Amino acid sequence: MKRVCFFLVFCFQPFLFGQSIPKDFNALWKVKDYKSLVEKLEQFTVLYPNHLEAIEQLGDAYGRISEWNRASKCYEKLIRVKPDEANYHYKYGGVLGKMAKESSKFKALGLINQTKKSFTTAAKLDPYHWAVRWAQVQLYVQLPGFLGGSYDKAIAYAEELQSISKLDGYFAKVYIYEQMDDHSLAREYMKKGIKLRQDFSCLNSKHHSEHCKINSNDLRYYLALAYLSEKMELNTAAFLFEKYISDFSSADTVPLELAYFQLANLCLIQDNTQGALTHLNHALELNSDFDLAKNAKKRILMTLPD
Repeated sequence: MKRVCFFLVFCFQPFLFGQSIPKDFNALWKVKDYKSLVEKLEQFTVLYPNHLEAIEQLGDAYGRISEWNRASKCYEKLIRVKPDEANYHYKYGGVLGKMAKESSKFKALGLINQTKKSFTTAAKLDPYHWAVRWAQVQLYVQLPGFLGGSYDKAIAYAEELQSISKLDGYFAKVYIYEQMDDHSLAREYMKKGIKLRQDFSCLNSKHHSEHCKINSNDLRYYLALAYLSEKMELNTAAFLFEKYISDFSSADTVPLELAYFQLANLCLIQDNTQGALTHLNHALELNSDFDLAKNAKKRILMTLPD
């Protein structure tokens, strides 16, 4: 009976998955109207309950509005249908990690263990999946020791990441060593990342290497911060910070107010006091308790004429 059911599902697969997602759904995604998108996708998936692309997009949209439990249900369904798809395991692990942050300690432990398993499965299924290596780096840095946090494991995953993308690997190590307060090693890898981006193979689009690509929004932030720290290519740094802000979503790990704060610092280097105040005000609108921004704003206002 099971074999017959499998055969029927397989035979009717073109019919089930042939319907394309309407173009206006993608338009809603681009303008970040996730609530409207969720409503439309929920209706669409009622009509086409086995449409994998729509289910995945619904899970992604739930994630954008922090509906982690609903997002997890979408990815669970996808994994049941296609257990060998690495990206489904990666996304499932990601939302479980978000759920763990908002759960009791007892429940968080189980969710974190499942997060680790999901990330490990994704990494095994796809040896070139850079995003899951980044997620593993961040997970093992952020977890306390009694929950399995480990800088050594984070560095090991950063090494795997570096074999896939040197740029990602270098800045994963910047992130790790900054968290370890080893600023010397962090700066060493920051310089390696900058040098790589200046290399001809990265600047020449015809020879553009996988090792040079800015794969994620987080990486835009880290690269912009590197340029700012070295006080070089400040226009590029500003562009990357602004791109990080415009593309920001719940999938990104650096708080949005911090990007505004760094843009303010960049403006101060360029003697653009009004621009710095504008960005600091944006940061404080997002987080009124952001002491770095409050102190920076006070210092600027003290220098202005009455």
